[in-house]
Amino acid sequence: MIFLEERIRRITEELQELIYPKDKVIESYKVLKSKERFMEVNKLDTTDWKICEGKELWGGDREYFWFELEVVVPEEFEGECVAFDLCTGREGEWDAINPQFSVYVNGELRQGMDVNHRELILCDSARVGESYRIILSAFTGDNNLSLKLEAKLKVLDRKVQRYYYDIMVPLQVAKLLDHDHEYISIIEALNESINLLDLRVPGSKIFYDSLEMAQKYVTIHLYNKYNTALPVEVYSVGHTHIDVAWQWTLAVTKDKAVRSFSTVLELMRQYPEYIFMSSQPQLYQYVKERAPRIYEQIKQRVDEGRWEVEGGMFVEADCNLTSGESLVRQFLYGKRFFKKEFGKDNEILWLPDVFGYSAALPQIMKKSGIRYFMTTKISWNEFNKLPHDTFNWEGIDGSKILTHFITARNYKKTVEELGNNDFGTTYNGDLVPSQVMGGWQRYTGKHLNQETLLAYGFGDGGGGPTFQMLENQRRMNKGIPGCPKTIPQTANAFFHRLEEQVRGNKYLPKWVGELYFEYHRGTYTSMARNKKYNRKAEFAYQNLELYSCMNELFNQVEYPKADIAKGWEIILRNQFHDILPGSSIKEVYEDSKKEYEECFALNEGMMEKTLFDIDKAAAGATSSLVVFNPNSFIAEDVITFSGSNNGLYPVVSYNGEKLLLQKLPDNNYLLHTKKVPAKGYQTYEITYKDTNQPTQILRGSVLEATTNYLENDYYKIELNEFGQFTSIFDKINNREVLKEGQCGNVIMTYEDKPINYDAWDINHFYKEKSWEVRDVESIEVIEEGSIRAGIKISRTYLSSRIEQFIYIYRYLPRIDIRHEIDWKEKQIFVKEYYPVDIHANVASYDIQFGNVTRPTHSNTSWDFAKFEVCAHKWIDLSEDDYGLSVLNDCKYGFDIHDSVIGVSLIKSAISPNPDADKEHHSFLISLYPHKGGYKQSQTVQQAYLINNPLKGVYVDQGSGVLKRIFLCYM
Repeated sequence: MIFLEERIRRITEELQELIYPKDKVIESYKVLKSKERFMEVNKLDTTDWKICEGKELWGGDREYFWFELEVVVPEEFEGECVAFDLCTGREGEWDAINPQFSVYVNGELRQGMDVNHRELILCDSARVGESYRIILSAFTGDNNLSLKLEAKLKVLDRKVQRYYYDIMVPLQVAKLLDHDHEYISIIEALNESINLLDLRVPGSKIFYDSLEMAQKYVTIHLYNKYNTALPVEVYSVGHTHIDVAWQWTLAVTKDKAVRSFSTVLELMRQYPEYIFMSSQPQLYQYVKERAPRIYEQIKQRVDEGRWEVEGGMFVEADCNLTSGESLVRQFLYGKRFFKKEFGKDNEILWLPDVFGYSAALPQIMKKSGIRYFMTTKISWNEFNKLPHDTFNWEGIDGSKILTHFITARNYKKTVEELGNNDFGTTYNGDLVPSQVMGGWQRYTGKHLNQETLLAYGFGDGGGGPTFQMLENQRRMNKGIPGCPKTIPQTANAFFHRLEEQVRGNKYLPKWVGELYFEYHRGTYTSMARNKKYNRKAEFAYQNLELYSCMNELFNQVEYPKADIAKGWEIILRNQFHDILPGSSIKEVYEDSKKEYEECFALNEGMMEKTLFDIDKAAAGATSSLVVFNPNSFIAEDVITFSGSNNGLYPVVSYNGEKLLLQKLPDNNYLLHTKKVPAKGYQTYEITYKDTNQPTQILRGSVLEATTNYLENDYYKIELNEFGQFTSIFDKINNREVLKEGQCGNVIMTYEDKPINYDAWDINHFYKEKSWEVRDVESIEVIEEGSIRAGIKISRTYLSSRIEQFIYIYRYLPRIDIRHEIDWKEKQIFVKEYYPVDIHANVASYDIQFGNVTRPTHSNTSWDFAKFEVCAHKWIDLSEDDYGLSVLNDCKYGFDIHDSVIGVSLIKSAISPNPDADKEHHSFLISLYPHKGGYKQSQTVQQAYLINNPLKGVYVDQGSGVLKRIFLCYM
């Protein structure tokens, strides 16, 4: 059998050339450069379009063009299968920014075209003189400045094509096998088959007669013979992962979705066995708006069971940063859309590409009716391979979800390849023998079941599966020695089969807690503006829901369901895993800013009206201040309100008791509220006097501030000349918070040049080069009143300015540090540190609906990998009897190691957004020392108060007009 494999390869190469025996170049076309999206293409008037001769260059950076080509079937194509072929000169390896087309034939959108999909079947039996009007809607992609338009008609020889794939696919399998029995079986069958093929005069009667004999031989002696030989099955579902935004905007995504879905439909017409799935209702919504006829065809295929609408969420959302309430709404809006539009309930959370998986997800999934979870991105892990591919994932409440990781990758033949520690897999699978065999080879659950799941197809506008993949599938579905059999099937069918097989199996593994992704740690910090907007919007719309329900109950005002839903859709869309994490291009964030501003404006308008409606009933006959508590606990805090009333001074009373006020420089006042009921409100009476009569302060109470010293009844804080804390002494617990000889409130900057992905990554070596921020312009006392005292520290760093406003309170045990930063640097990572005299092997971190603990050491590679982790509103390091919680109002990146607490502030990447984070940043970090652990203290409540502060409305009954809504922190 020496050289037989090479001999067969040589024949397949010649057969490949014979698949298209004739072609005819289309010499001229018309072109128009326009961003307009023409809905009625069949009515286009192209009279004024420019005529080109086929050799002219076109292109640009994210530009749109339209082309018209009139083609007529030539005489030599009579009776043949005729295809339209298109090239641009950018053919080669696929990337998401290659040129892409939508192809209309005689007014009907037929499919998309790109480097993967260059062929469209016009007719199976052509008639001479038959004409076709082809309209191309073209998107240049990124910086494709010198494109060609090379179009032609070509004849497709179906018989040669069939035989080519019948030979080529098993040959690919054989190349991956050792020279064993399976290899010999394939090579012998293929060799005897091509011995029957007469290639002396291709296209002749002798050729086709020999082709029929060769075809019959390989069918009988290979495919029919081994049809039921293999127990292993690969459930294969077509897929095209489309990032809602990334290196393109939402507007571009709308076209990508239409192109990709139309391509799927075209291939479904040619391959009846083809089954496809796509998640993300947002994409379907775009298609419904842009291409209603395509959308109706999708509905038809869903009804036939060939198009699977699955995925669970409205978009494939980031699961590190998104709040629990938002994740619930991702499922609510996602499942509701698919149920309403297609009559299908979702059972799978389909997240192939997100950057980490919160330990709260199993509980949220289970309560949302989701039974299964699939991902593959975690196979990218930097240091450690997850030990299981099929397992029960247990969340923080004990909920368990059956989980399966897609294991598609190329087959590794040698020991050296297997031992190279490359365990990555892909959700953009290629339906070729190497990945079918490689996926089974990589699968760790062989003792549990004999099936794996393969999602195959090009993503991000690459059109999903190709006809080549579907031809390969037909051969592997029949059974080839040494290769698992592919089964065209839905993902849902795979999971149901998997559940049947592992039910009651005592060897089914379990993974408890978060699935920490050892990569893309920078996404906890990149594009801080979006993270702040997200946090604020989440709370704003939860509160609007609360107050709207109260208004409906108290005043019979109709609940604004549609407007609230509109706001939530904006929030959910911007939680997509390349928007919220900060890993998209600049234009995405320009659009996102506009969307958030629309979201906030909508919320504020409804909130003012709703609160005023409630307040009119609550205020009574006097001018009143009504303070709302949107949280689920009784709360007291400090709020601000306007004291202006023709030079008079306000007096605020509660049940006849005058309350403590502090006048601010801008004629506003601070008020320390009484305990406001949970999810309720408290009404205060306001009167005005011609003199300022401060309420008496309890004797012995301390509230002082100087440029190097702050003190109240809770803490005594000392600062050095750099504005750093040299001591935080807890007077209540008689304990020094900071580690001896070390300073807190230290701002460090680091050179941030990741190896691979700028906006995404922080590498463990980032601390190799660092600079401490010490250039202090001034430290000044800005407040020293009856409720709050504070200082302002102004610093410069390179071309940037960093200001901190440090506040302590008479009746609040927090140390609030408001940051105002004008940042102008690039590739600098900024962190703030607090070394504390607290020793614990684990620290606690707030996540959705709960918290997790993580190690503060690096004993193992798993521990070491968590050098930067994600949390939400608070983090905490505690011994049995004492601890420190660090609270924040919009930060997500942290690390706690060796008793040093670090908060990540700014990342400022340059790719894919060259101006990321180069803007003004305003946020709050709050220190909360406490007795005992965080559970025994008020950590959670204090964190909620700075994220979801008390809200007040001043109602002047004299005019009946709402005066102002105000918050604790601005």
